[in-house]
Amino acid sequence: MLPTLFLAAMFFQGSPPPVVINEFSYDDSSTDDREFVELYNRSKSAVNIGGWKLEANDPFGPNLSYTIPANTILKAGGYYVFGSKIVPNVNQIVGVSNLWENSNESLELKDAKGVLQDSLVYEANKGLWTGSKEEGEGVWGNLISIDTYKTSWSRFRDGLDTNNNRDFHLLPSTPGATNNLKPLSVYFDTFDLKKVGSSLPEWGGSFRPARVIDPTVADTINPNAIKASPQGKNAAIFWDETGGGNTSMLLFDTPPDILIEAWVYFDAKAEGTGEFETWSLGVQGSTGTFYNTPDPGGSLSFTANGNTGVTWTFQNTSSGGTLYLIDHGDGGWGTRAKTAPKILGKIAVTSGKNDGWQRLRLEVHGDLVEGWFGGNYGVGDGTRIAGKLSAPVRGGVYVGYREFVLVNGTTRPFTCDFLQVRVPRAAFSFYGTAKATTKGTPVIAPAGAPVLGNLGWGIRGSGLVPSSVGLYVLGAQKVNVNLGLIGGQPGSTLLAAPTFVFPVPTSANGTSTFPAPLPNNTSFQGATLYWQILDLDPALTVSLKLGNSKGLSTTLNN
Repeated sequence: MLPTLFLAAMFFQGSPPPVVINEFSYDDSSTDDREFVELYNRSKSAVNIGGWKLEANDPFGPNLSYTIPANTILKAGGYYVFGSKIVPNVNQIVGVSNLWENSNESLELKDAKGVLQDSLVYEANKGLWTGSKEEGEGVWGNLISIDTYKTSWSRFRDGLDTNNNRDFHLLPSTPGATNNLKPLSVYFDTFDLKKVGSSLPEWGGSFRPARVIDPTVADTINPNAIKASPQGKNAAIFWDETGGGNTSMLLFDTPPDILIEAWVYFDAKAEGTGEFETWSLGVQGSTGTFYNTPDPGGSLSFTANGNTGVTWTFQNTSSGGTLYLIDHGDGGWGTRAKTAPKILGKIAVTSGKNDGWQRLRLEVHGDLVEGWFGGNYGVGDGTRIAGKLSAPVRGGVYVGYREFVLVNGTTRPFTCDFLQVRVPRAAFSFYGTAKATTKGTPVIAPAGAPVLGNLGWGIRGSGLVPSSVGLYVLGAQKVNVNLGLIGGQPGSTLLAAPTFVFPVPTSANGTSTFPAPLPNNTSFQGATLYWQILDLDPALTVSLKLGNSKGLSTTLNN
């Protein structure tokens, strides 16, 4: 889990403005009469926002400015809404329709003295506005809020401002009311107790909600019949059957450490020339209403996607299927982006070989991410990809799907069964204090989450004496033995009771890895093991020539 102080820093960095832009919708279906911008007072005191201005700018105009009437007091935790008269909870009517431009634009909130308090840039993928008003990549994806499923760009929590426009997520529209979602405990559904054709109330949607299907029966929602999942009976499908893209978002406040797992159906039959299907299952982020197709393979030349966080992304083209594990970061894509997405790994999915129903798992602990394709549900087997995230944050769970095919009946949108989202039970934490050698300070780290059945798991060391030996200590309990009393350096400490000690050579760069594959044996579930690296340094002048890493506590689970 991320430390409490780090989470607090995410909310208030430096001297945060008391009032921020909290939610906005700049384009809606029909006559664009539901557009709005919502302010939120996240401070503990009332603020006089009289004379403050909300400006909308781009280099080409027309540029707009709305001034708040004098002596307008916004109470602590209060909302102030600009919009048309039909917008719920509107405080200041600023027109009838087309209140903000539907393309690349900045929104700037300035106080009565003209001092910038908050700003953002939306549809940053278009690159028309490249000023200094965007925070991070800006809001990269595109939005349209349709009348039947009203959505907006909303801060994931009221007032959450990390000076990065990644704070905005696609959520159901709530002008003048809280964006906050119910905290996640465990979400789990087999969909068997729900009626075929019904919507899933735990999920929002941009054009269509997620719905229940009988996968073995083709109908207006299920484009073609497939066999039932290993769990059997009903499944869920996420798409807009009228064509184009669609985004679904889980309506829970999810923590940074997150696990999502399901049976997912893969159809890797090659598409026609120039045709494709793409879906993403994402955590710690969001995407635009259209789910503009990501292009991890680089063959489509698309840059407007807007996925943030980390995803499993499956793309099927005329060349067949590929599954990618991607760190999207702040959502930028292509040459206009400040930062590029990072492809952590990919898996070829071949028709008739490894497509059909497969277990898919995605797990995040701190800055570590692991994904599994295939294997057994609830176990760390199958094909595994792991890596480090550029910027782990608290964020959402979402599904995006988009197709470009001539016949919708040939598609296979994101289809899943036995879906769960929860905080991972397998956990690790650090304790104690490291002691440096003459070459650096030893650092211990897990190679992923200690999930039962994870044959790729292990312990990694860095900052070690190059071309030497590190002693990997495994124990069943913590200790705190002062090695300085028995000939070691002052302040050096043994932190794990040595049940086993494994000598592991270090590289020329001072790194090493100790493989520790975990058995798929439920008798080990919940067991806690303790690790430490004692780093041998012949250059030390003491008799016990060791530096030490911190201790690492690992709790085994599924």
